[in-house]
Amino acid sequence: MPQLAIHEDCTGCMACYNSCSHEAIEITKDDEGFSQPVVIEDKCVKCNLCEMSCPIVNPLEEKEFQPHAYAAWHEEDRSVSSSGGAFSAFARKVLAEGGIVVGAAFDKALHLRHTAVNRIEGLESLRGSKYVQSEIEDTFRTIRKYLQDGRKVLFCGTPCQVAGLHGFLRKDYDKLLTADLVCHGVPSDKVFQNYLKKLKNRLCTAKDELYIEKYEFRHRDGWGISPSISTSNNCQLLYGVDALYMEAFDKNALFRKSCYHCPFAKIPRVGDVTLADFWGLGRHGKKFKHSVTKGVSLILVNTEKGNSALKNLDNTFIEERNIEEALIENHNLIGASKRHAKREDIIKAFLDERKNLDDIDRQYHLVDHSVKGMIKMWLQKLGLFKPIKALYNWYKSL
Repeated sequence: MPQLAIHEDCTGCMACYNSCSHEAIEITKDDEGFSQPVVIEDKCVKCNLCEMSCPIVNPLEEKEFQPHAYAAWHEEDRSVSSSGGAFSAFARKVLAEGGIVVGAAFDKALHLRHTAVNRIEGLESLRGSKYVQSEIEDTFRTIRKYLQDGRKVLFCGTPCQVAGLHGFLRKDYDKLLTADLVCHGVPSDKVFQNYLKKLKNRLCTAKDELYIEKYEFRHRDGWGISPSISTSNNCQLLYGVDALYMEAFDKNALFRKSCYHCPFAKIPRVGDVTLADFWGLGRHGKKFKHSVTKGVSLILVNTEKGNSALKNLDNTFIEERNIEEALIENHNLIGASKRHAKREDIIKAFLDERKNLDDIDRQYHLVDHSVKGMIKMWLQKLGLFKPIKALYNWYKSL
């Protein structure tokens, strides 16, 4: 029988599932809600394509290209993106050339799935940071069909998903451009859905059942970035216990087990380009002469194909920076997140229907209730935290 990655190492990239044309790979959910492939023995013909496609069992060949770092933003999409809109810059170029863009988008029930778009209007659902593992399903097969038809394709996902696509394809396509994201780790959709239920119970009144139409992990309100929900009535920013999911995320308490020893959190990267926020820009190297308050993307160019794509971008500000500067505050570029000591217990608490968000916070102290923490939260609510922090960083740099 084919040997797939063990439970602790499996990233859920779906390369094995997409590789099997005999429907001998079944995707199950573990107790924490993470997808796990299982070989159905009586359907398996022992072709071993699933094993050959697994980037954990068969690691990809490392790139020899020396990465280059760039600060960038796309003029048109910067204001509606989590950082500088670098993803939109690459996506617009591919779409303008008749290509397909594949990325993660929420459906109406707020489940995250990878989907393909062929029009500019479709980019809205693909923009923005989404801190939950997306469902790949048969996306890799769809991409291969587009490539075989001669279409250009941009695929954007976590490094393990990009590695899974390359493992599935088992050959390089000139018209495929891959963009991996600097990833802290991925919680499961099951945990996220349970958090949303607890949040609705916490916020809705006896007379009004709250319906969450949209969830933003990083809502930009002009002076800061906070998670938010949108209902039929308004957009509400989330702080403290209301934002407990992101509080647990920031403390590395919700991730898939393999995320804590991620083999892709390193340089060289698996994508043609790597996308992230350019944290620390101008603080650890030469001065940056432009404002960073509107968001600036970090782009790492990892291949000649990626370099060519960068040079062909339209309406995009690009400035080359020292790669060491990019690494200082983007820790997950070169290292996996450290596992929270009570990870399993915290995930169980989010999945326990008897516990509300206050119960979880009281038990695991995810929100900082110290005087300093409360001052920070109120500054965030008043929209003052980010400008004060920027002023402090400017003062330190003098």
